[in-house]
Amino acid sequence: MKHIFIIPLFALSLSACVEPSKPSTLKPSAQPHSAGKPSTAAVPRKVIDDCLAALQKQVGERPMKVIVARRGEASFIVDVNVVGAVAPWRCYHDGTKCTGTEYQGEG
Repeated sequence: MKHIFIIPLFALSLSACVEPSKPSTLKPSAQPHSAGKPSTAAVPRKVIDDCLAALQKQVGERPMKVIVARRGEASFIVDVNVVGAVAPWRCYHDGTKCTGTEYQGEG
């Protein structure tokens, strides 16, 4: 009769799971950005500038600040805080032009 030694193999694989973790070896540019500080590195400056110009046509000369700029599934998405607005504005950009803006609050 043949014996199968499952327990020693299981014990070996379990010990591999409980070894101390090693420090991250990601390059600094690959490190995730910290919460509350969104990254705009993946979004070209032209995209952000186009979005701010499109929003300025809608809200006038009120001061604006980019909250977050990121790549979406089909476009870039830029969220902007406009002074005096309760909620942020959102701009969509396909990489060549602004394709739409919308207010994220009610009304």
